[in-house]
Amino acid sequence: MLLAEQQLLTAERMKQTALLLYADLDGLKRINDSLGHPEGDRALIDTAGLLKRTFRTSDIIARLGGDEFVVLAIDTSDHAEETILQRLQDYLVNHNLQENRAYQLSVSAGITRFDPDQPCTLDELLERGDKAMYEQKQAKKRVFTNHMD
Repeated sequence: MLLAEQQLLTAERMKQTALLLYADLDGLKRINDSLGHPEGDRALIDTAGLLKRTFRTSDIIARLGGDEFVVLAIDTSDHAEETILQRLQDYLVNHNLQENRAYQLSVSAGITRFDPDQPCTLDELLERGDKAMYEQKQAKKRVFTNHMD
């Protein structure tokens, strides 16, 4: 958290934008309950690996706890949100195509932008990212529910 706060201060001073991705591993409880905690741990490790491949080595990737991850990417382009979400989705699809998968990894993610001209705190950015992620998770549930009808 301290490193992320420092990065935001630097971004503000250098007039750089930043993106915060707030991600949630969907269905971790189901994986733990049906396949055991070692498999749940493997799902968390796989998710962290997908995030590492999606982002640059200079970006900050952290697990907040449970099934939640956050990534802070500094100096991003105006269209980075779409690129990042598409890259993450592509890595998820490729991961899930591997043989002998007992379950499909699914990640709900929300992205929010840090504007150096209208700076905010890390906590505010996290709150906005969490809200965006929750909205995507709810949209997924609506699509799934409508698909079942």
